Amino acid sequence: MSLPRPRTRVPAPSRILLIQKGLLGDVTLTTGLLDDLHRAFPEAAIDFGVGAAAASLLLHHPLIAERVIVDAAPALRLAPSIRARRYDWVVDVQSSPRTAILTRLSGAPVRIGWHQRIWSAAYTHAVERVPDREYVLRARRRLLEAAGVPVGESGPHLEITAEERAAGESALVAAGAPAGRRRVGLQLSTSERNRNWPLEHFAALVRMLGAAGITPVVFDAPGDEERIARLRALAPEAVIAPRGLRKFLGMLAACDAFVSGNTGPAHMADALNVPRVTIFGSTPALAWAPDRPTVIGLAGAKPPHVDRRARARAAGDGEDYSADVTPEQVMEAVVKVMRRE
Repeated sequence: MSLPRPRTRVPAPSRILLIQKGLLGDVTLTTGLLDDLHRAFPEAAIDFGVGAAAASLLLHHPLIAERVIVDAAPALRLAPSIRARRYDWVVDVQSSPRTAILTRLSGAPVRIGWHQRIWSAAYTHAVERVPDREYVLRARRRLLEAAGVPVGESGPHLEITAEERAAGESALVAAGAPAGRRRVGLQLSTSERNRNWPLEHFAALVRMLGAAGITPVVFDAPGDEERIARLRALAPEAVIAPRGLRKFLGMLAACDAFVSGNTGPAHMADALNVPRVTIFGSTPALAWAPDRPTVIGLAGAKPPHVDRRARARAAGDGEDYSADVTPEQVMEAVVKVMRRE
């Protein structure tokens, strides 16, 4: 499909709003665009439009001038305060109906977003989205390229303070993960059932890690209570880490590797330079794992769904896409990424 105004050079902005209000993983991934914008426009102030639930994820980021909560009120009520900030550019990575309205009413001369139905009218630069054909951060950089911004290959970045790192280390020691011993973090669940690696496989991996002198650390997340209780019964040697988003980042940074399904914390591991092994279910590894030596994606034999509607149907039906990834394969991958690091 041919779209108007491709890759057009436009005047340099002095104030930019980058919008990604959604899930924690999406917010984390979109931080990768901050490097590109700062490199292209080093004098520009860059605000990040984010949902209230994810706002603390962006604390202390050196390239973010201000976090703007974009779900604090209905879009039409929030729009005047956005307009009052007098943005030159708005880059709407979210491109939802709410954020499209905010972008259109911002008054920014340059408004960039994804091409989709009537909401494309909100943008001066509407870019065709081709989902799951390339690493998602590379795909999002096409939004910047449409406005003539040179892009790089840096990954996402989250900032944590020295105090938060120390607090994360202390929290793990208090939970039972000895200092000076290698640790592997584990996340048991994802947002979709058919992305979840079987709990019995996690239990086997916990036992393998313990036998290798590595402390398995299970991160407790809302909704995981039943799975964690079952894991305790199967593998009581697992260390259960306490909850809290900023605390989680500090504890994750104190791990030597991270294992999960395709979920937001996997991208947070990338953003903190923690090696990761991701077990993919119905989503293609190509889209959600960067080509880095310290990232290994493992997928089951069943081909993933590229079409989002088919993937949603599979999730509703409870189709299993990752059970044939064995604990032995994951353990081997964990050893590899830790050696590469």
